[in-house]
Amino acid sequence: MKHFAFSISIGLISLAISGCNTVGDNSSLATSPDAPSFKATAEADREARQTDSSITPYPFRTCAVQFHKPFKDGKPKHRRVYKGQEVLFCCTPCVKAFDMNPEPYMPRILAAANSQ
Repeated sequence: MKHFAFSISIGLISLAISGCNTVGDNSSLATSPDAPSFKATAEADREARQTDSSITPYPFRTCAVQFHKPFKDGKPKHRRVYKGQEVLFCCTPCVKAFDMNPEPYMPRILAAANSQ
């Protein structure tokens, strides 16, 4: 039993230390041929800032990619606007993962935004 508790403790500590784990192999994120590039989503974000009234606010207090991870100090590090929906992120690797293929993340965000 002591070995089990020790193993769990080590696992939790390493998970806490590792932080954002989206760096590295993103092979599990399938990209579709029509997925927008980083430049395209960044440009859309700049355009959306100019017409801020049509943006739906982000409905969560956690990262869009790592939805279980709350923002450090309560503030997101990055912001994107994708198809009129504000999307917030905890770190740069999460933004890159979103930019590679935003579609898997959007249904949860849109459902929560529409229910508010």
